[in-house]
Amino acid sequence: MAYDIDPDQSVSIVAIFLFIDAAFLGFPLLSSMMNGLGFPLVLALLVAGLIAAGVGLLQGRQWGWYLAMVAVGLSALRDLLGANLLGLLIDALIIFLLTRPATRAKFGVR
Repeated sequence: MAYDIDPDQSVSIVAIFLFIDAAFLGFPLLSSMMNGLGFPLVLALLVAGLIAAGVGLLQGRQWGWYLAMVAVGLSALRDLLGANLLGLLIDALIIFLLTRPATRAKFGVR
């Protein structure tokens, strides 16, 4: 059975999850920086990538789709290594929504 999901709704849902994910990664990052524990560059780049991907998706940019897939893939790897099952579930939902044929067609991705 094929699920017909409106691509505009999928993009909005994914963007919201990307921004929430960036917030959950970014606030502890800011806290550690304020406490003088250093600056984890990889985590900061992941937060920036999640935010940029969400903005790119909302603007309908093809690069936003690709960046979202890369950022979510890295986030899923981080969640897998940290045994964060809820994070993995959300990452799987994002990938599912982004890979629907109508959503891929919206961004011109084969």
